[in-house]
Amino acid sequence: MQIHSATELSSLIRNRREALAIKQGDLASIAGVDQGNLSKIERGTAKATLDTYLRLCSALGIDLLAEPRA
Repeated sequence: MQIHSATELSSLIRNRREALAIKQGDLASIAGVDQGNLSKIERGTAKATLDTYLRLCSALGIDLLAEPRA
């Protein structure tokens, strides 16, 4: 799946968390993110740093891959 925006990545994070039946507070605790901030990230009303996105993805078993364009 290609991600083209922070909003798309936020949706992926939320969908994965829900698919795994992980509570928002539990994910926030595991990833070291404030729960209120995680809620805003998932809704697309706040952006996060790359580090925060990486921690959330890691906690959810999401691999991010960066490849040079051809």
